[in-house]
Amino acid sequence: MGEIVLAAVVAHQPMVMVPEQVRIDFGGTGADTTLVEPGYRRLRETFAELAVDTLVIVDTHWFTTTEHVIAGAAHFSGLYTSDEMPRNICDLPYDYPGAPELAAEWHKVGKERGLFTVNVTTPSLPLHYPTINLVHHLRTRERVLSCGVVQTASAEYNLLLGDALAEAVRRTDGRVAVLGSGGMSHEFWPLEVIRDHFGYDPEHVISQEARAIDERILALFERGDHRAVIDLYPEYERFHPEGRFAHYLIAAGAIGGRACTRKGVRLSNYENAVGTGQVHVLFRCDGGRAAS
Repeated sequence: MGEIVLAAVVAHQPMVMVPEQVRIDFGGTGADTTLVEPGYRRLRETFAELAVDTLVIVDTHWFTTTEHVIAGAAHFSGLYTSDEMPRNICDLPYDYPGAPELAAEWHKVGKERGLFTVNVTTPSLPLHYPTINLVHHLRTRERVLSCGVVQTASAEYNLLLGDALAEAVRRTDGRVAVLGSGGMSHEFWPLEVIRDHFGYDPEHVISQEARAIDERILALFERGDHRAVIDLYPEYERFHPEGRFAHYLIAAGAIGGRACTRKGVRLSNYENAVGTGQVHVLFRCDGGRAAS
């Protein structure tokens, strides 16, 4: 029987894919983004400590409309160039095993419960950088199962998808990390001024109101009050959380939904990315602490 050993909200912003000195120069203060160090390192160390063998990545750039799509191929390999940010991510090689048994079981549970899921087993299914960036920074030997987010889905539906994932994990083998790959409030500065807001300091987040509600959500994460986070969702939607916050909602559904009391630990600073809020938050399911 499989087990979900952790869930996390994990940022993927494209600057994590450029060389360190470019990242430092980009930030404008002589400091690198904390998403890479210590953020990704602490996640990798936690994966190793908990013997994670499968990463489930909820990809907020992979929007679907009428059904929840799961990438169920046995293997993925090729070169990836971002159509959005080709100067940051160009001809990046990737080569990793999928998790076809878990994909098939997630689809099966979804159908049993009346959810709209499809398991696509062709390896030519397009990939997106919320998946590729996390694979690049986090994967050592783990299998990877990625899935999209349904732009027409409600918060309740996403929680049900997450609960279906938890049941699929129980029916298969593996020690699973569920990674919601996405940001928090997600509104960009206009093109004419966007280069004035490249810095990582959260003073560059699009508005004081967006920053305040992000911090409110983060405080609830740290208290383990997932019920309050979910209940706050209608208000949070006004600040355009990335992927309609489906990456968090699916992950939360997989670890108990409203009843979950797993406390979040920040593995990075809360940072800006051209107006958007970015952070890594870990929810361990064994009661332990994150790597320091």
